[in-house]
Amino acid sequence: MNKKAFILAAILLFSLLLGGCEFFSEKYEPKPVSPPFFTVRDESTGGVVYMLGTMHAAENGVEYPEEIYKAIDECSIVAVEVDLIALDQNKSAVNEAMKLLECKTGITADILGDDYSEIKRFFAEKGIYNTAFDRYLPVFWSAQLSNKIASDCGYYSENGTDRAVIKYAMKNNKDIFEFESIYEQYKMNSMESPALQAFALKDAVNTPYDEQLSMMRELYRAWSEGDTDALEKLLEGDEIPEELGGDYDEYYAAMYTDRQRKMAERISEWLAEGKKVFVAVGAMHFVAEPDILDFLGQRN
Repeated sequence: MNKKAFILAAILLFSLLLGGCEFFSEKYEPKPVSPPFFTVRDESTGGVVYMLGTMHAAENGVEYPEEIYKAIDECSIVAVEVDLIALDQNKSAVNEAMKLLECKTGITADILGDDYSEIKRFFAEKGIYNTAFDRYLPVFWSAQLSNKIASDCGYYSENGTDRAVIKYAMKNNKDIFEFESIYEQYKMNSMESPALQAFALKDAVNTPYDEQLSMMRELYRAWSEGDTDALEKLLEGDEIPEELGGDYDEYYAAMYTDRQRKMAERISEWLAEGKKVFVAVGAMHFVAEPDILDFLGQRN
C-alpha cells in the first residue's frame, strides 16, 4: 500500500468509530453522487443482494441516487458495519470499547519516542491536540487527524452514507443487521503493531497538509463518481519500510481480507436462503483485493 493512502484510507473505515456528529442547516445546494453500487443474484433461489460502497463522511447537501432507495425498499434487511444510530444511544458500549485504544504500558510518548514532541506540536497547530490524547495509542491520533482533514475538506460524519442508509431503513421499518460490533472494530485497530501505528502517524505529520487535503479530495471524488479504478489505485504502491512489511501484512489481513471474507460468507448465506438484502459497507471493501466481490465469485 502507498503509505500516504495508508493514512487516508482510514476515513473510509475508521472515522466510523471516532467521527462525531455535526448538524447543519438544511439550506444547501444538492450535490448528487454515484457511489460504487453492485447487485448479486442467485437465480436458483431468487436471492438478491444490493451492495453499496459507503463514505463515512460526506459534503453538506450530498444526494444519493434514487436507485439506492428503491433497492432498500425492495429488501427486508439492511446490513451495515455498525449501526451508528443505535450507537449514538449506547455511550457505555463506546466507552468500554475506547479502553482498547488506551496505551497499556504508559503514554503515547513511550511509543512515539523522539517523534512525540514534533507530533504534539503539529496537532496543537491544527487545533486538535488534547491532553487526553496522551493516554491513547497512535492509531487514535491518526483517526483524529483523518477526521480533521475530512472536515477541512468539508466532509462530515453526519452526512455519511451509513447514517443516510440506516435512517432511511429505520423510517421504513427494515431490520438492521450489523456485520461487526463496536468492540470488534476498536479491538481490530488496537491490535495494529505499535511500530506501524507510529510510522503512519509520523508520516502523516511529515506530509504537507495541502497535499493531504488534495489526497482526501481525490479519495472523495473517486467515491462520489463510482471510480473504483481510482480507489484501487490509492491502495497501490510499495512504500512501507521493509522492516514493517510483516506488520503491514497482518494489518491488511485484519482490516480488509478477513473482514471481507466474513462479509462475503454472510452475503452468500442470504443468497442461498433466497433473501433480499441491502448491504452498505466502506467502499474500500469492494476494491482491496481479495475484495467482497472476489470472495463471492468463489461461490459454488
